[in-house]
Amino acid sequence: MYEGIARKDNRTFLFMYEKYQAQILRMVEKNSGNADDALDLFQDGMIALWTNIQGGTFQLKPNARISTYLFALCRNIWISKLRKRKAIHAIGQVPDLEGTDEVEQMEEQYQRIQTLEKHLSQLGEACKQLLHLFYHQKASLKEIALELKLTEKTAKNNKYRCMQRLRSIYQIEKRTR
Repeated sequence: MYEGIARKDNRTFLFMYEKYQAQILRMVEKNSGNADDALDLFQDGMIALWTNIQGGTFQLKPNARISTYLFALCRNIWISKLRKRKAIHAIGQVPDLEGTDEVEQMEEQYQRIQTLEKHLSQLGEACKQLLHLFYHQKASLKEIALELKLTEKTAKNNKYRCMQRLRSIYQIEKRTR
């Protein structure tokens, strides 16, 4: 989908409308809006998504879903519109949007993936390849050993060391926050 949006492929846009528009409609209708608001919001979200892809401010990471980013964009745009309408009574209060648990979970998952990608980028290529084979492609240690021309025991030890390094990178960042 990412490439289709970047190319302005009408089929990709149509697919996204068909697949995700109803979810945005439900969110908006449960939170002080109507169907027209939802259509406008979805259009604004799609434009923001396309603009961010074209401008290079959003690049899809492996294992990430573009829908997560689209929902986050729409949610933030809707909160902004509610603020402008003065639908939020207390100054600075963010509305508790009903029915957005799934969107929030997707946002959290997207953030976890982004953090993992950042940490993985600090590992060497050999570790990245080994962990990718094991966790993403679900390859066995025997298959990994064949692919990387290692013994199975060496593959197992390397996987352990790579995970230790990844945990260490995570802990260092966690302490510096």
